[in-house]
Amino acid sequence: MIDRTKPDSSTWAICIALVLLVTGAGPTNAGTWDFATGPAIGDAEGERDWGVEIVPYLWLAGLSGEMGLPAVGTIPVDVSFSDLASNLDAAFAGFMDARYRRWHLLIDGAWVQLRNTVAPPQTALELADLSASVAFGLGGVSYELPLDWPVALELYLAGRWWHVNADALILTAGPPVAGGMTEVWADAIVGTRIRYPLGEKWRFGLTADIGAGNADLDWQVLGYVNYMFNPHFGLTAAYRILGVDYSNRGFVYDLRQSGLLLGINFAY
Repeated sequence: MIDRTKPDSSTWAICIALVLLVTGAGPTNAGTWDFATGPAIGDAEGERDWGVEIVPYLWLAGLSGEMGLPAVGTIPVDVSFSDLASNLDAAFAGFMDARYRRWHLLIDGAWVQLRNTVAPPQTALELADLSASVAFGLGGVSYELPLDWPVALELYLAGRWWHVNADALILTAGPPVAGGMTEVWADAIVGTRIRYPLGEKWRFGLTADIGAGNADLDWQVLGYVNYMFNPHFGLTAAYRILGVDYSNRGFVYDLRQSGLLLGINFAY
């Protein structure tokens, strides 16, 4: 028998899952990586002691895992980027790396808002009004090890903060069913960044981090290729996987987001 007090799993997954879509907007995870134009070694001959890079980015990611609200229950999630993007209201994301000699201040932030109003196929009398938003911020400090290698290697410590709000209203011939919850949590993160120059304008890099706190697990892996047209402007293509496993009072957020990331680099 079909339970008409809840939306079908695919509709609910698409609506709530989109809150992690960082499309110029998430999870992400945050992210902590370097799109710099060269090895960030401030005491190298001819290089300035300081530098700043700002990167707005678009993440074309899908989502998998499970999520849930107390009134709705926990459901599996397997949603493509195209499904998520069709329900997006607004989004923004950006990353900043401020360097002084071998030290880096890392800041990442994102906000996503979505709404999905649908008529489920079971009956024309039902209407599911689903909305969700996510904001997250990351702040951390990294240090580039003084190694005589062609590869730049950094270690970093960071904190990642999450704010997630999700609401669902199901209107039927009977009493309406509503569920909603707001959760805020933070995790401590440790990680490493590796950068390798591929000629004068190209660069390859890897980032990996892992942490926990209020979440049982918070992690990411990212690989990128960067091309700088000049010392102040460039483009980046990356593939990123970001995962978080958080649950509290019936709220479940156990999700892995992965996909292509495109960024524009502004370096000073």
